[in-house]
Amino acid sequence: FAVKLFQKSADGKNNVMISPLSVMLALAMTANGAEGQTKSQAETLLGGKSIYELNEYLYAYVKGLRSDRKSRLSIANSVWIKNDGNFDVKKAFLQKNADWYNASMYRADFDNSTVSDINRWVDANTDGMIKKMIDSLGEDTVMLLINAICFDAEWEEIYKDKDIKNGKFTDINGKKQDVSMMHSTESAYITLDNGVGFTKPYANGNYSFAALLPDENTSLADFIASLSGEKLTNALKTKKHATVYTAIPKFSFDYEKEMKDILIGLGMSNAFDRNRADFSGIGKYT
Repeated sequence: FAVKLFQKSADGKNNVMISPLSVMLALAMTANGAEGQTKSQAETLLGGKSIYELNEYLYAYVKGLRSDRKSRLSIANSVWIKNDGNFDVKKAFLQKNADWYNASMYRADFDNSTVSDINRWVDANTDGMIKKMIDSLGEDTVMLLINAICFDAEWEEIYKDKDIKNGKFTDINGKKQDVSMMHSTESAYITLDNGVGFTKPYANGNYSFAALLPDENTSLADFIASLSGEKLTNALKTKKHATVYTAIPKFSFDYEKEMKDILIGLGMSNAFDRNRADFSGIGKYT
């Protein structure tokens, strides 16, 4: 799922930053209210398991993720419901998302104050990294399911001033740019059929940063297209112990992407079709 989502998101022109886990958690919460083909399409996309099996899997997976002072990971979910006397939300739907995803529930008028409340919730649950998620709420919006993931970690071996040097970075169009390069010596070497890479651990060893670089005769588009979940997992599992001299451009980056067309392209089409979507498990108008 992670690789497919990345492949559909990468357009070859812009940098991409996505959290497959965040997307999967949001979709799984939504799938708890789906029925019929809408539900089966979501289940197929999210790994081919039933939504009940997926709930169990994601609950155990998230519970097993470690967090400590130097490599902190926080995951928060919430359900926002419009104060609308005509919209009856099923208790079973809310209970499933509370039980499996620890989702908080809020009822609100969906006016400007609700927009502020939602943005404050996102801000608080991303350590201020995402200040604003929405600008307004449409008149026909009656519910929002929100996932927020924040990962904030130190490197196990922190870059020192002496490790940062001026260098040249060549972008996808062959243009060279003057940048500050972060140099380090790592010990885990990744090999793929058409690329190489390395991993650099974060503090306390709970997580690692993995960097992949296509071979010089392989375009970035071809490299991304050649990836699969099996290939990537195998490459990370079979990394070799070797001395790796690395240089990474120092950068900061923001990214925003609507997933609708990507998810439709991955086979989840009914959910976005007003005439075919079946979310009767969420609730109904009375």
